[in-house]
Parts: sequence; C-alpha cells; structure tokens
Amino acid sequence: MESTDTLRKLKEQAETNALKRLQYEFSTPDQLEQIEQHILRNEKTKNMIESQLKSAIQSHFISVNSCMDQLKEINGNIKEVKNTIYSIQEEYKTISHLENTLGELRKEATKHKQLKSAKENVQNILNVKDLAKKAEQYIDDNNLLLAHKCLFDMEKCKNDILEELGNPSDKNHNIDDIKLVEEFFKKVKQLQDILHSNIFLIIKRMLEVSKSYPNQLVTALRIISREEALDEYWTKKKEETGFSPSDRPKRWKEECKETIRQTIETKIQGCWVDERDTNEKWFSNNLARINSRFLDDLEIVKRLCEPCFPPSYKIFEFYVENIINSISNHFHLLLDSNQLKDREFYILLSWSEAYKSKDFLGNPKFNIDLNKLPNILDDDHYKLALDRYLEYTNSNIKVWFQNTLTKNYNEWLTNKEPLLIDGCYESNIPNDLYSMLFQQFTFTDLIKDDRFFKEFVKYILSNLNIFHESLRGKLFDFKTCNSKPNEPSNEIITRMIASSNDCLRLKSSILELRDRFDTFMDKDEIGGPNDKYELLGSKMTNLSELCLDLIIEEMIKCLDEQYFKVLLSREWLTNNQVCDTIINTSTDFMQDLRYLRPVSQLKFLIKWHNRIKVEYMKGFFQNLSITKMLRKCQFTDPQERRLFTSKVEKEVAYLEDWFKRMATTLPDNKNAFDFESLRLMNKIVSSDDLDFLYVEIASLVKKCPNMTSEMLFGLLSLRGDVSRSEYKEKFEDCIKSEGPTTPSKTGLKETRVDAAITILKKELKIQ
Repeated sequence: MESTDTLRKLKEQAETNALKRLQYEFSTPDQLEQIEQHILRNEKTKNMIESQLKSAIQSHFISVNSCMDQLKEINGNIKEVKNTIYSIQEEYKTISHLENTLGELRKEATKHKQLKSAKENVQNILNVKDLAKKAEQYIDDNNLLLAHKCLFDMEKCKNDILEELGNPSDKNHNIDDIKLVEEFFKKVKQLQDILHSNIFLIIKRMLEVSKSYPNQLVTALRIISREEALDEYWTKKKEETGFSPSDRPKRWKEECKETIRQTIETKIQGCWVDERDTNEKWFSNNLARINSRFLDDLEIVKRLCEPCFPPSYKIFEFYVENIINSISNHFHLLLDSNQLKDREFYILLSWSEAYKSKDFLGNPKFNIDLNKLPNILDDDHYKLALDRYLEYTNSNIKVWFQNTLTKNYNEWLTNKEPLLIDGCYESNIPNDLYSMLFQQFTFTDLIKDDRFFKEFVKYILSNLNIFHESLRGKLFDFKTCNSKPNEPSNEIITRMIASSNDCLRLKSSILELRDRFDTFMDKDEIGGPNDKYELLGSKMTNLSELCLDLIIEEMIKCLDEQYFKVLLSREWLTNNQVCDTIINTSTDFMQDLRYLRPVSQLKFLIKWHNRIKVEYMKGFFQNLSITKMLRKCQFTDPQERRLFTSKVEKEVAYLEDWFKRMATTLPDNKNAFDFESLRLMNKIVSSDDLDFLYVEIASLVKKCPNMTSEMLFGLLSLRGDVSRSEYKEKFEDCIKSEGPTTPSKTGLKETRVDAAITILKKELKIQ
C-alpha cells in the first residue's frame, strides 16, 4: 500500500514538472512551431533510457544467479569439513591411551639428545674449568682484554650447547636441560659480573684513568665494542633461527653512556655544598664551584679522553650535552621546590646566559658551536624565574627609592648645607639613584632578553614616576616645616636650589640610561610622544621649575606688603625707593641663586621678571571691579599723569637693564626679557589724544591677545577721563577686532605674546 502511494506521488510530481516545462518551452508562438522537433527528441531520449534500464536489470539478474551458485558450493564444502572433523574425533578416542605408554620412550629420547649435544661439545666442556681459572687470573692481573677472550670462548661453548638443545619456545624443549647447562656454566656468569664491574669502574673514573693509565680506558672501551658486536650478531641470529641467549643483548654501550651521565649528575650534587642557612652567598658559590669543576673536566675530556673513545661516541659533545642537561634538571628542581628567592633569581638568569661565555663553554680551546647549545632553562621555568626576579626587583626598587628619599629628607631637616658639585648645590639623590639604576640596568643587560628588559623598564619608569610624586610631596613638606610668615626662609631657598639642580641631573641620568641600555627602542621614537623616558624627564624639568616658583614665593615675602602692593599708587609716585629696593633685594637673592645651574638661573630670571611685570600690571589694572586691592586711584590731572608715566618708563628701563646684566654670562639669554607690554600700557595712560588712543590699544591687544574687555576698561580707568559708555562706544570693538589671531604669513615680524598677562588672569581668576 505504501509503495503504491509512493508511485502515485512520483507520477503526479512528474506530470506537474512536465507541465511546467511545457509552459516554459512553449510560451511564445514561434516556439509552438518546434513541437514536432521536441516530440522526436523526447522519443529518442525515452527509447535510450528504456534500453539502459533493460540492460541494467539483465546484468543484475546474472549477478544474482552467480551468487546463488557460489552459496550452494560453499554449503557443500561446510558439510564436508564437518564430517571430516567428526571422523577425526572418533579416531582420536581409540589412540588416547598411547600417551602414557610412550612416556618412557620420551625420557630416553631426551637423554639421548643431551648426550649427543655433550659428545659434540665435549672438548669445550672439558676446557671450561681451565678457561675459568685463566680468566680469573687475568682479571686479578688487570689484564681485562685476555680475560674477556677467555670468557668469550666459554660463553660461545655455552651458547652452542643451548642452541643444540633447541629454541626455548619449542614445546619439545626441556627446561631441565637449560638449568643443567646454566648450573655448569655458573662460574662464567660470576666472572662476567666481575669483569663488568671492573670495566664500568674504569668508565666511572675515566677522567682520572685517562691521566695515568689511558691504556686501561682503551681496553675497557674495546671490550664494550666487542660486546656491542656480539649483541648485534645475536640479534640477527634470533631473526634467522629464533634462538638468542637469555643475557643478550647486554647493551654495554648504552650502559657506558648512562654511567658517564650518572657520574656527571653525582659531580653536580657534589658541587652543591653550601646552604643558605650557613652561607648567604650559597647559590653563587655553588655555581662558581660547578663552573670551576666542569671547566677542568672538559679540558681533560677534550685533551685526553676524546682520543681514547671511538669517534662514534662523540664523547666531548656527549659530555657537554649531559653537563647542560644535568645542570638544567637541577635548576628546574630548585625552581619547582621554591628554594630560590630575591636576587638568586637574577644569579640564575645571568648564569643561564653566561655559561656560554669564554669562562665556561665558550672557551676557544673547546671550539664549541655555541649556537647549537640548548638553553639551560626551558621556556616555562625561564618565564617563572623572570617573573620572580621582576617581582623582587620591583619591590626592592620601590623600597630603595623610598628609603633614599626618607634618608635625604631627614638630612634636609638638619639644615645641613648641600653638596657643592661643579659650583652648584646638589644632594646625594641623583648619585644614589643613578648608581642603583645603573647597577640594575647592567644586571638586566647581561640577561639579554627583550621581554624581560621591557617589563623591567616598565617597572623602573613606574617607580621613578612614584618617586617623582614623592619627591614633590617632600619638597612641600619641607617648605611647610621651614616656612616663616612675612620673612623669606634661607633654608627653603637653599634646599629648593639643590632640588632644582637634582631634578635636572635626574633627567639627564634617565636619558643617559636610555641611550646606553635600551637597544630595543626604535631610534625614530627617541624624543617623540611615545618616549616614556622623555616624558619622565619632562616631569623632572617641571619639578625643577616648581622649585624655582617656590624660591620666588619666598622672595615675594620681603617685597609684597611694602613694595609690590604700593606699585603705581600715589604713595609709590612720591617714593623713589620702591624700585630700588626691589632691585637691591633681587641682587641679594641672586648671590644665593648663583648655585643654580646656568639654565635654571636663566629660567629663574625669566620667571622673576614675569612676576615683577605682574605686580606692575596689578597697578595698571587696580581699578578693575573684580579686584580687592586697597589702592584704587585715577590720574585725571595731565601733569600728574605725565609724572606717573615718566616714572614708570624710568623704572621699566632700570629693571630691563638689571635683568640683562644678571643674564650676561648665561646661555641663550638673547631676548629673554620683554617689558614691551608695560611700555604699551604706559603709553595708553600717557596719551593726550583720545582719538589716537585706539592705535595704542590695538598694539597692546596684539601683544596681549588674551586680555579681556573688562581689563582694558580697568586700564583706561586709570586715566580718569574715559567713562564706561565712552569706552563701549570707542574702544571696546578694539578687543574684538584685534583679539587672538594666528601668526601672520606675510613675512612681517611676529609679535611676541606676553606670558605675564596669563599669570595675572590666573591669579585674579579672570576668565
């Protein structure tokens, strides 16, 4: 029923597909004309398919008939085999009693076979005892080669008898025969064991033997070679006949190498004498002992042992390989059992590289291809040692940096005068840090591992950044401890001079270490935005300048109240001592500041000149509504205004001359000091023509593009003749039209922007 439904569905599907095909092929009138051709082509296809189907069915029926014939033939054969087995079983029942009857005959046959074998080997059997005595005497006389010859003859006799007795796997083989032969040749086995012991004692002591009795070493190796040849002979014999003595193969060559390997391992254990509990340098001492011991051993192997060994042994290469393997295994054990700590990881890592140096395996007399030598530590243990050493180094450096800073800070508190180096004040910090970092970089450079070096540098720079922040904090702590109200502290000034120099020295040390050790850094990156050394150096430079700012804060204490705060006031207008006092006080401080580095002296003078300009600007902007200064005055009288501007002009010239004189001997001092903005402000106050005032204001705004409209009005208010409405009408647009601009590309001289106005805005909190 199911097959009928399947055929019906297939028929319906075929009709549907045929209808779709007809619709597709005869969709246009011109295709209808080709109906006859399609009918003929389809008839041919149908006939061909029917023919192929009939052929396939006929072939299938032929195959089925052939299989049926074969199955009938096999069935007949099975019946015949079954009948044969049945008849054999019936016949065996009639003769099973003969097994007991023929037992005596079997015993006689075995005895006959033994006597026949004994008769054939009677001469050798009679000589066994004599050969055994000779072999024993030869061994006592240390004549091992002749002893081996006697033992070889006895062993040959024994093996010939055993071979005559037949293959042990043969079920007719009698185990009692073997026991009888083994018992008779028992002395041979004993002598072979003695010879074996003597030979491998020589191998074990081959370095000492090669010095005094090299012939004994050669004899031992010749016997081993003979035994290897016998092993090879019996291996082939077994493949041919199935017989081989029970003690073959002996594999004495392999045992020889294993003995040498164990001797090396024992020597390494013997070098490991010191323990951490008794000697803090135990690890380095043990490594030095290994280095010394095996350096001597390799020289003996190369010079004396190598000529004694057959070339196939490659004894020197074998000895080197096993020294490395044994040391490697010992190191792995130390790491796995956590027996190393702290700097011992570095000793291990450096030694794993140094073992290829000329002090050990890299010695020219050995002529070893160092490129083919394996690593002492595998990848996992090498990474473990690296990580442990990095942890120790990071922790050690962090503690060392902190202790160094704490020790120096405690010295600061004693107000001890700093060191005088090349005419400049410094502390011990730069030298201490450089010595420590140089040592660490040198250690790391010996390991020569790029991954380790990059991780090490990351830790170093991270700790130096932390040190930078800690040093900054200590400077402020020192300032707090020694600060005096309204009076400069000589201790602070002296310490800030030394610390400013320290920071610059630290920067140069950091960059020097980069140039000397960091060979992994791309040359194009040096000095670029990704140069972490340069970024840290910039932080040190900023900290150095912070020290200069703190010095300026101390200087201001003796000038602020009586001098800076009265600048450009009516009190100042009638007092000619204000500017003189500022300059004289600055001159006095410069006597101490001569201990700054020249580059820092120039930076200080630039900062100090900006500070003085800021104080003068505060006077110009004293009428700002947002300021809380006590002095607020206007110079409405033209004569008073001329007196004001004339005095400003003189003091500015006086200050400018003083700064230039102070910087005469300093490098890069050209155009370091700029008082142009004060002169422009003074011109605005002194101008008698309000219409021409716009030009002066435009020059000032160009010089100080970040000046605000409120600040400009405060400056004009000093004149007392410009109201706010007049300012908005005539001058406010000047700020907007002459505001911040990009540098000109017309070839005209670019105006130098004044930094003092930025400092002033920050202090007055003007947005």
